[in-house]
Amino acid sequence: MSGLGKGRKYAWLPESNPSALSGDMAGLQRSDSGDKTPKARRKGRGRGKDSKAGALDEQHLDGLGISTDTSEVQIPSVVAPVEVNDASNASINADTNASTSNNTNDTSGTTRRRRSRKDSVDDLVRSRFININTQSEASPLLRTDHIPQASITRNVRDAITSERSAARTSRSNGEPHVRTERLGPMESTYSFPAFVPLSQRSVTSTMRRGDHGVGGPSGVFDTASGENVVVIHPGSRWLRIGRASEAVPREVPHVAARRLRVQVPRVSEPTAPVGLKEPPVPSPHSAAERTAMDVDNSDSDSDTEAFAYAGDSSVDSTLSMLRTALKQHQRHSKRKVPSNAYSQVISYNRNTRAESIHEHNDPYRVEWIDASEVEGDCVTGEAALRIADDGQFVSRWPIRNGCFNIEEYASIEDVLGDIESIWTQALDRELSIQRNHIAQLGVVLVIPDIFNRTEVEALACMLLQRMGFAHLLVQQSSALVTFGAGFSSACVVDVGAQKTSITCVEDGHCSPESRVTTMYGGDDITRFLYHLFVRSHFPYANARLSRSHDWMLLNDLRERFCTVNLSDVNIRLHSFFVRTPNANTLKYEFKAYDEPYQAPLCLFYPEIMDAYYEVPNYGESFVGDVTPTRFGILPTRAESVVEPAIVPQTDAIDVPVDPPTVPHTFVPDPQAQFMRMPLDAAITHSIVHSGSIDRARKMYASIVIVGGGVAFIPGFDSLLSSRLLQIRPDYLPSVDRIDIVAPPRDLDPRVLAWKGGAVLSRLDTAREMWVSQKEWADFGSRMLRDRVLFQW
Repeated sequence: MSGLGKGRKYAWLPESNPSALSGDMAGLQRSDSGDKTPKARRKGRGRGKDSKAGALDEQHLDGLGISTDTSEVQIPSVVAPVEVNDASNASINADTNASTSNNTNDTSGTTRRRRSRKDSVDDLVRSRFININTQSEASPLLRTDHIPQASITRNVRDAITSERSAARTSRSNGEPHVRTERLGPMESTYSFPAFVPLSQRSVTSTMRRGDHGVGGPSGVFDTASGENVVVIHPGSRWLRIGRASEAVPREVPHVAARRLRVQVPRVSEPTAPVGLKEPPVPSPHSAAERTAMDVDNSDSDSDTEAFAYAGDSSVDSTLSMLRTALKQHQRHSKRKVPSNAYSQVISYNRNTRAESIHEHNDPYRVEWIDASEVEGDCVTGEAALRIADDGQFVSRWPIRNGCFNIEEYASIEDVLGDIESIWTQALDRELSIQRNHIAQLGVVLVIPDIFNRTEVEALACMLLQRMGFAHLLVQQSSALVTFGAGFSSACVVDVGAQKTSITCVEDGHCSPESRVTTMYGGDDITRFLYHLFVRSHFPYANARLSRSHDWMLLNDLRERFCTVNLSDVNIRLHSFFVRTPNANTLKYEFKAYDEPYQAPLCLFYPEIMDAYYEVPNYGESFVGDVTPTRFGILPTRAESVVEPAIVPQTDAIDVPVDPPTVPHTFVPDPQAQFMRMPLDAAITHSIVHSGSIDRARKMYASIVIVGGGVAFIPGFDSLLSSRLLQIRPDYLPSVDRIDIVAPPRDLDPRVLAWKGGAVLSRLDTAREMWVSQKEWADFGSRMLRDRVLFQW
C-alpha cells in the first residue's frame, strides 16, 4: 500500500479513477506531474535520471499478478482486508476531483504506455477487493457481475464515513468507541471476510512459555540417560552416592575429621562419646574363681548362672532368660547341649596369646596417614578413619540416629558444613565430578520416612544454593525401596546402623499412619556382642568402642559371626586381626559359644540396648522435638469397634449378652514413644495401622527387610516370622502365614533405596517432581510442598 501515496490512498475507487472503472488502458496514460504526490515525485527523482522511474516493467508486473493488457487482467481470488486511517476520510473528496480532471485530458491518447506503479497497485487492490473471479455458482449472494460498480464505491465510502463519524462522536462525548453493529447489507451481499470469534476452549498463548512459575513442570531437564543425575542416600554410618546410570553406588564412611586449632595433648584412652556406656571389664580373679567353681558342675543352668557377673540387673535377667530359652529350643529340636560350654570358652580365651605379624607379611595392612601429611584442615571418608594421630584431629559423624547429630554439634550450620565437605569430596574422588561441573547435574536426595522439615529444607538449600546443583528431587526411602525391588506393595523394614524404620507402601505411596521409626540398629548389636565377648574373657582386652579402628574391628566380627540358626550354636574357634597405627599386626584366636546367637536378639528386648546407649534429649536441641520412637499420624486415643453378637433364635427368654470388643488399631502405651519399641511390636503396629484387614493381610504376606543391620544374619527371617505370628492381633485370625520376601535379582539389600532413586529419576512421571535452582531461589521450601509425592 506504500505505492498509493499519502494523499491518494483511495485512488482505486471507481469514482476517483474513471479509467479503472471503464477498463480503458488509454485512460491510464496521464502525466507524471498530475497523478503523483510530491513525495512520490521526490522518490522517483532520487532513483535515476529517467522521469518515469516510478513505473514498473512488465516482468515485475507479471510477478505481482497484474497484466498490462486490458483484455486479460490477472486478478487473484484472495480477499484482503483494507486498512484505513483517520486522515483518509478527509482526503477522499480532494483525491476524487484531482483524479477526474487529470484522467479527462488523457482519454484521447492512442499510444500505449505502461501504467505507473501507483495505477498498477490501485488496480490490484481494487481487483482483490471486489473479487471478480469468485465462483459465482456457489451462492447467489456472492455474485457481483449484476451489481453496478459505482454502487460498490458508494457503499464503501458511506460505510467508512459513518464509521469515522461515529468514532468522532464517541470521542467527543468522552466514551470509548465500540463497534456495536456490522456493516449491514453490504456484509451479507458482498464477499467481505467476516471476523470469526475464537472459542475460548482452544485459545492458547505463548506468553512466558519458558517461565514455568510455581506449578509448571521443569520440562527442560532430560534424565533419560541418567548420566546427569546423582543419587545421594545419606546414613548414620555410610554415604551411598553414585550416578543414576551406574549399577551400584559408591559407599563412603559418613565422617569428617577436622584439625584442631588448639593442640590437645594426646591421651592414652580416649573418652567415650556422649550417651555411650563402656561395658565393665570382669576381674580375672573373679573369673578364675568362677571357673574353679564350675569345673565339676555338669548342670548347664547352674553354669549359666555362675558366669553372670555383677552388672546391670536388667541385662543379667534378660540374658539368663534368653539362655534358658536357648536350651529349651535345643532340646526340643533334639540337639545335644554341650556341658560346661561357658567354662570351656573362658578357659581357652584366658590362656590365648596374640601372634605378631610384621607389616610386610600382612597383605591387608592399613596405610595410616600421619597428621603432618594431611593437606588442609578437613579430611573425610576413609582417610578420616586412617589418621594415625588422634590428638590433632577430631572425628565427628554429622548424622546420628537418622537425624542431625546434636551430641557433638552446636548448630545446624556446623552440621551442614561437615556434610557439604563430605559430599563434595565424595563427588570429586569417587565420581570425578569437579565443583564447577555440579551446575549441570541434578540430584536425588533420599530422606527418612518420618523426617524433620527443618533438616530436609536445610539439606535442599545446601544442595541447590551452596553446592550448586541445577535440579533437586526428594523422595522417602521406603517408597524408593519398592521402586528398586520392583514391588507394587510391601511392608518395608529398614534396619540400619542406628535407626530402624517400618512403613507400609502401596503403589509408591507411604501410608502416613503406618510409619514407625525407632532408634536402634546394627550398632546396638555390636555393643551387645562386645559386652558378651567381654563376659567370655575376650582376648583383646584393650579394645575400646570409642576408637575408630576398634569399632571397625568389632563391627566386622558382627557381620562375620552373628547368626540365629540353632545349628550354628556350638563351641567354635574364631580368629581376627588387630591393626593399630605404628605397631605390628596382632592375630588373636578365641572361642565363642552362644554370643553370636544372643547378640541379634537385643532388637526384641530394648532394655538391653538402653543399658549401653542412652538416646539424647532431642527436645532441647536445635533439631526439634524428636523422640526415641516416632509414629506416623495416629488417632489421639485408642478406638474400638463393636462386633454384633450372634444370639440363637429360641423361644426361651433372651439373656443379654455383652458383645465382645475388638480393638480397631493397636495403639501402644502413650509412654512408648519415649522408649524404644521391640522390632516385632513395631512391625505389628505398622501393619495394623495400614488400613483395612485385607490390606493388613497383604502386608503380612510381603515383608521386605533392607539395610545392613540384620539383612545378612542367617536365619533372621524365620525368627522374625515366628515372633510376628505369635503377637498377631486377635482380630486377624485369617493371617496364618507371614512371608518375608527376599530382594529380587540378588540385589544387595543395603542399596535398594539408592537403586530406587536411580530408577525414579529416569521415569517420565518424575519430571514434575524436579525443583530447579531458580524456583528454589524464588519460592523456597514451598516448592517441596507442591512437587513431592508424599505428605509434606
